[in-house]
Amino acid sequence: MKQNNNDKKWQGSISLLCLLIAVIVCVIKVKYCTEILFFVVCLQFITTVIIQHLYKEKSIKVEKIAIEKDNNNLNLKLPSQFSLPYAVIDTQKKLLFYNTMFEQIFGEKALKTNQKVFRKLFPHYDVKEQKQTISFKERTFDIYTSFCETKNNTVDTALLCFVETTQYQNLEATLQEQKTVVSLLFLDNYEEVIETLDESRLPILTALIDRKLNNFASSVEGIVKKFEKDRYIFVFSQKQLEILKEKKFELLNQIREITVGEHIPVTISMGIGVDDKNLEAAMKSAKAAVALALGRGGDQVLIKEGEKYLFYGGKSGEISHNARIRARVKADALWEMIGETNDVFVMGHKKADLDSIGACMGIYTIAQTMEKQCYIVLDQVSPGIKRLYERLEETEEYKTVFITQQQALEKVNEQSLVVVVDTHRPIMTICPQLLDISKKIVVFDHHRKSTDFIDNAVLIYHEPYASSTCELITEMIQYFGEKIKLKPLQADALLAGITVDTKNFCAKTGAITFEAAAFLRRHGADSTRVRLLFQNDMASYQAKASAVKDAKMIYKDIAFSVCPSDVENSVLTAAMAADDLLNIVGVKASFVCCFLEEVVYISARSFGEINVQMIMEKLGGGGHMTISGAQLSHCTIEQAEQKLKEAIESYLKEDT
Repeated sequence: MKQNNNDKKWQGSISLLCLLIAVIVCVIKVKYCTEILFFVVCLQFITTVIIQHLYKEKSIKVEKIAIEKDNNNLNLKLPSQFSLPYAVIDTQKKLLFYNTMFEQIFGEKALKTNQKVFRKLFPHYDVKEQKQTISFKERTFDIYTSFCETKNNTVDTALLCFVETTQYQNLEATLQEQKTVVSLLFLDNYEEVIETLDESRLPILTALIDRKLNNFASSVEGIVKKFEKDRYIFVFSQKQLEILKEKKFELLNQIREITVGEHIPVTISMGIGVDDKNLEAAMKSAKAAVALALGRGGDQVLIKEGEKYLFYGGKSGEISHNARIRARVKADALWEMIGETNDVFVMGHKKADLDSIGACMGIYTIAQTMEKQCYIVLDQVSPGIKRLYERLEETEEYKTVFITQQQALEKVNEQSLVVVVDTHRPIMTICPQLLDISKKIVVFDHHRKSTDFIDNAVLIYHEPYASSTCELITEMIQYFGEKIKLKPLQADALLAGITVDTKNFCAKTGAITFEAAAFLRRHGADSTRVRLLFQNDMASYQAKASAVKDAKMIYKDIAFSVCPSDVENSVLTAAMAADDLLNIVGVKASFVCCFLEEVVYISARSFGEINVQMIMEKLGGGGHMTISGAQLSHCTIEQAEQKLKEAIESYLKEDT
């Protein structure tokens, strides 16, 4: 309004000036009065038009400012009065304009003193994103960006609207913290412990365990319910779970420290399920987690969050759970399944070793006894099984038993029985495609369970306590009695598998291990013939000696070495070198690498104080607490050593 008044004043002043000029001219020279007066009127009109045109554009630019300054006659809520904070910036994040609310929230003084302050306030703001979230002094805002185009269709400014979401974010965080977590807890060795106690001490042990678990539930603001003599269910919040992660589940040690006289220490396996869907899904996750914990030997906590697994503990050795009963049940189930099929396909893991091929021979023997067609799938003859394979080739019976992957895929069908031995990971099998074709899959393995296990098997005999898969197969054969007649070569193969995985009966040997060896010996196995299967040539022996000689201590009690790769069986030689390094005083764990066909193979050994399986799992491998390994593709020896050091450091930090 003021702008219009000013225009009128300017027009009036110019008109008055033109009239004054006309009067003066008329006084001076009356003769041309009419002509001059007409000229002056025209001048006034033209001047007025020009002034109006000039002020028209100017008035557009200052319209918002004029409206904000004088709004007495308007019923509009002006931009500066909006409760929603907003600002205008250019493409260089220079602050051009902002309203009062923006000024109140983000600081009047800072905004007025520096136009570049926007970049300091919001360093992570991306002008290309139309919506993004930022934090400012414990407050959260969603920024909505609207781009402004000029007449040339170029973007040079952007309007930013700030919507505060602090309350929403706080509520979401609180909801996440209070999310229900379901946990199942099993006592690993309850039956074994109570067998060593007097009846009078059993109530004391039970009371101590229950007290520890109740105190634990109280400390995490949760609840615990005992639904069997050795099984419990826990319910607590996500917030408490994060605290337990930081403390690395001290409950494992607290339970293990319970003492009632002279007895086996109590250990627990705990599976925790975290699922955003519902409690039923969380319970399924908890069941899967505790099953995996038991499959890995117990004495550990597993957390399953979606498809992600987190491991805590797992420092104790494996425990046998009614091994003899389980072996008999599995033997009966296997006998029935073989009887219902026409053909059997047996395969182990890639780069087969003596335990793998020996277990295959055991399954072949059972199928042969039942007069079923049985094939052993073999990708290549590795140096570790070369001598046994040569003995099998000399026998006419086995010339048609071993087949390639391609041959297996041509012969297999949905009704075929596929038996996997010495591994439970699909990716490690010789021919994973067989697992997709057949609907009848059986798994026999003794390695600690990994997360990527074969989940569609109809029969699983998985016992981490066992020294070898050959031991499990031999256990089952014993229950068949006179039905099965082992031949000496078959007994040698099974005994060789037990021998290699126990390091000549020095590691992971229990009463059942020696009983299995005695059974094989009674059925024709000969230790001398078996020993010949492990003979090395001079080059391999020298390579092993070189690896031991060049070993170095990468940590106080951990040895590392590299085995020469220019020998025939470098992988086996590296494993033997790792075994020999444990004979050195002060060495608690050993790691030996070898490079073969663009792959670095790592053999890991320990006495049990250091869990080499957990270290190898960090590198994509696995195995047992004392015997484990990993394969690193497209990697140099130097890179492998660095990755190994990082894995060891991570393990040692978790162990503290």
